[in-house]
Amino acid sequence: MAIAAREAKNNKKASKNKIKLTKKQKIWISVCAGVLAIAIVVTAILLTRLPRLDDEMKDRFIYLVEESKDMNTVFFGAGLPVYYRENALSDRLGVYYNDELVTYNKVSEFSSYQYIDDIKKKADSIYSEKYLSALYETAFEGVMTGNASAYLRFYEQGDTLYQSMLAKDFGVNERIYDYSTMKIVRPSNKTYVNIVIESYTLNDPTRVSINLSFNYERGNWYLDSPTY
Repeated sequence: MAIAAREAKNNKKASKNKIKLTKKQKIWISVCAGVLAIAIVVTAILLTRLPRLDDEMKDRFIYLVEESKDMNTVFFGAGLPVYYRENALSDRLGVYYNDELVTYNKVSEFSSYQYIDDIKKKADSIYSEKYLSALYETAFEGVMTGNASAYLRFYEQGDTLYQSMLAKDFGVNERIYDYSTMKIVRPSNKTYVNIVIESYTLNDPTRVSINLSFNYERGNWYLDSPTY
């Protein structure tokens, strides 16, 4: 009983020491809580709201996709025009006289790209840094093929650009995009955008939905996904 009485006395004393708020203070606290709640809701909406696909952004995306078609051939398709080894024209021109790079073909003088820097300059104007890193590793730094040694898709010696005979042609079909169907989908924000767009190939007229992504970096939008 004595303990209970003591606790009751302490509780009564504590209640007397509680801070009493005025009506104005209570209203102010309620207002602040309301403003905070609104701010949280607005922030959540802004974070989930999709960017608007304006004309400038759309034109940039179309430009990148169209320009990437040439790079698809260079990196994933037939590659560059070359002088094939053990070919009558190559033999007549003496292209491979005293040449030791037996697993590489010399790139033709009629190619639009005569140096690795030419290829990189074009690719840099199209792709994001992340996507470029993957492309360059395969094309210029070398990859392993099973138990074989690493090979480069392109190799430069002096003023001559070579293309590996081991480089695979993945049968890249030119894909046609219906840009009127382009729309932004989640996840997307002000620096990263995903779009969905209808597409078909020259070999198959069946329309399919393709997802493409773009990164905003270096002051502009760049392609962050394959388009073939």
